[in-house]
Amino acid sequence: MWQLPKTNWKESDFFNIEDYNRIKGNINEIRSQALLLWPDFEFEDMGSDKTYEDYGFYADEINRFEANVDHICNGTYPFKIGDRQTFYDNQPFIDWKELNRIEEASRLIYSNIQSRYHGRKTLSFTLNGGTF
Repeated sequence: MWQLPKTNWKESDFFNIEDYNRIKGNINEIRSQALLLWPDFEFEDMGSDKTYEDYGFYADEINRFEANVDHICNGTYPFKIGDRQTFYDNQPFIDWKELNRIEEASRLIYSNIQSRYHGRKTLSFTLNGGTF
């Protein structure tokens, strides 16, 4: 289920479980919507939602967000969505600028997929006296 992305991250904002699950869920939703119109494309499994019992966030989990935004963009619309970052264990964590980039890219891609899906032309016809 698509959730409105947060595209106004500030330096003082904290990244929490709800943010993680929203971003992951939105990326998964974008992929499922894209597969209605495009052939399957590369996509990395991001696992299940986080809970408060989970230890924390890991660099490889955030790197999968980065990779999947690129995979979706390459598999659907080739938008310029900024430069992909790579994070490493025990190094600086994702910052507010990168969160804004990921969430804004997700919003843009989702909006365009929805526009294409709802803008499809259809042709109704009658066959053998029945309407299909």
